[in-house]
Amino acid sequence: MSKRWPLTLTLISIISGILLVSIILTNQAARSEAADSSNADLIEIINRLEEETLALEEMIDEKRDRIDEIREQQVEKGTLATLQSELEWLRRRTGLTQVTGPGITVVLDDNEELAAAAKANAPLTFDPNSYIIHDKDLLYLVNDLRLGGAEAISINNQRIISSSDIRCVGTVILVNSMRLAPPYEIRAIGDPEKLTKQVLNGQTFPWLKDRSFPVEIIEEESIQIPTYKGGFSTAHLQVMKGETEPDD
Repeated sequence: MSKRWPLTLTLISIISGILLVSIILTNQAARSEAADSSNADLIEIINRLEEETLALEEMIDEKRDRIDEIREQQVEKGTLATLQSELEWLRRRTGLTQVTGPGITVVLDDNEELAAAAKANAPLTFDPNSYIIHDKDLLYLVNDLRLGGAEAISINNQRIISSSDIRCVGTVILVNSMRLAPPYEIRAIGDPEKLTKQVLNGQTFPWLKDRSFPVEIIEEESIQIPTYKGGFSTAHLQVMKGETEPDD
């Protein structure tokens, strides 16, 4: 018995060692499989997240591009709106648009009644030019209105601009090369009180009134002044170097 015990113990130890090694190897294999499975799951998750991230980034890029396009469009619209506003302002200032606003109407007419009496009393010395409205009367009144702050002026529906001509041809008055006939209605948009004061403090209106010409000033809340329909002379204008002319 004493000799068999070490042998038995040895066999038991060997078998136990083999079993222990088997268990360890089995556990390691299981752990390895679990780790591999876990790593595979993680890799799959990471790959999926990366794909989703790329898709989101592409979507974000598309949205940013769209935002940039909209911003550029808005900038262009804003620029066009600014240019359009400036153009409308220039059109108003140059008389190329019909305008309305408060102002006054100065009415002038030839002194026919006094002319008839003068002709009857002294036919040999009668001078008809002393009893009619002249181009200078209209011109001086236009200047008075401008001094009074008139923003737009017309004479018998002829818009007055900086280059408008007011002149006589014989006994006929031409404005913008259009023949006018009395009575003459000079309309001006602006502060009615200031315009009236300037006309009354000028020389032309009081002079005509003192000589019994039928003249009057009418203050109005709303006056319409038409568009300038004449041409613009540019015979001597030249484009400065570095500037470009717009295409027609």
